[in-house]
Amino acid sequence: MNERSVSHAYGADDPGLPSPLAATDIRHTLREQSRNAFANAEPRLRPTVPAAVRRWKLWLLTVCAIYPTIVLLGLATNPVLEDLYLPVRLAVLVPVAAAVMVWQINPRLQRHFGAWLTR
Repeated sequence: MNERSVSHAYGADDPGLPSPLAATDIRHTLREQSRNAFANAEPRLRPTVPAAVRRWKLWLLTVCAIYPTIVLLGLATNPVLEDLYLPVRLAVLVPVAAAVMVWQINPRLQRHFGAWLTR
């Protein structure tokens, strides 16, 4: 097979198809455009790593928040739960106190004391 028949078989002589040189030029142009797009793109901001929370401060804040929570819940539920044994009373109080701490008290305390917790 000669060179002319090979190029004809791959459409090099067909006016509707790009020649191999034109395809190379297109790839080169696209490559340059993508390089320019990356060079002109806005720099990405790196995600910030949150500062480490001092565990002793978090413990202190939790103790200061959970003590009044448990006392108030105990006083509020005492008329209803006073006839129950202590383990049963605690089985009711602890999940309620934990839910109040997780969804109500802790988010507010961490918002208010966040800077102090990481110092």
